[in-house]
Amino acid sequence: MRGYPTLKYYRDGEFSDYPLGRDLDSIVSFGEKMSQSAVKVVKDVGRVYEILVGGKNGAVAYVVYDPEEQTEEEESGIDKSGATEEEKEATKLLQSTERTRVFGQVARKYQAQGSFGLLSPSIDKASIAKVLGVGETNKIPDAGFIARIEEDVPTKFLTGDVINTEAFAEFIKETNIAVMTELGGHNFRFASRRGKPLAIGVYNPNEEIKTSKFRKEMKQYAVSGQYKEDYVWGTMDGIKWEKFVSQFGITKAGLPEVVILDAPERTYWQDSSVLSVAEFMKAVKDGEIESRLQEKGPKNPLEEFSQLFITYMPWSLFALLTLFVVVFWLALPSTDPIRPLAPSREEEESKKDK
Repeated sequence: MRGYPTLKYYRDGEFSDYPLGRDLDSIVSFGEKMSQSAVKVVKDVGRVYEILVGGKNGAVAYVVYDPEEQTEEEESGIDKSGATEEEKEATKLLQSTERTRVFGQVARKYQAQGSFGLLSPSIDKASIAKVLGVGETNKIPDAGFIARIEEDVPTKFLTGDVINTEAFAEFIKETNIAVMTELGGHNFRFASRRGKPLAIGVYNPNEEIKTSKFRKEMKQYAVSGQYKEDYVWGTMDGIKWEKFVSQFGITKAGLPEVVILDAPERTYWQDSSVLSVAEFMKAVKDGEIESRLQEKGPKNPLEEFSQLFITYMPWSLFALLTLFVVVFWLALPSTDPIRPLAPSREEEESKKDK
């Protein structure tokens, strides 16, 4: 753990990091998602994004299609289970071929990080080709496929001679972030630790027209720009995260603006005078915009204590418990019998007079 509070979830004998925001809605949505089947059956391919990601633009999903998949006709243990009819159908389809079995196994493991759907064998190839944006039906593998889909972004197919759980899991790790992802406290570390610098488009949400045009330009470059493969692409609310972006020389008046950040190396590239995304990226590659070292901000005493406590675990925890026991012991009342005070001379003389 790197900080508090740290949220984790437990499944199939393993603890994993909770991947979403810390607000109530995000936590409730996560719980609801994890309580459902990991794979949804998609019968209307035209609604695939609505079914899998709620129609949210910029969300990634994975789909499997196998022309051999089918539900079992004879009664099975699945039929006698307490699952819904939809869940029973999904389970039967997932168990019907090797490709769908692999998909189902990996989907359960990565359910928290992604959305997974099984395209019904009743869907015609022309409809599938249209939604996947591949044009002709002959570009869809005859034997079926596993693919990553994102609205307005070219589909990526899992390729290779062998389709197994290891190959699919690796495919997810490489592609489970949107071409343009909205960055915040819940996912910044995840996005900045993917082996590539971050290309961040910082915008002012109050300037809707300018921001819409800027985001569209950023996404076009992330999809088809010359150096698209060299970076992880994202956007950031420059008003909400004003303090964070100010360390890169970015001000509210200068938005929208692009900054490249290599978080592990604490290095960044920024120049407010270059307005075009393409021109900015080219200037960085040509060395016209030089890298700068990100300055470490001062930590308050509480942050320093927290960092030291985490760094020296478990000894710091042992020391804290020892201190607690000592303080608790000192605070206990004495167990020795209380001796009565000797009467004073005045009290003795008063008793004699009586």
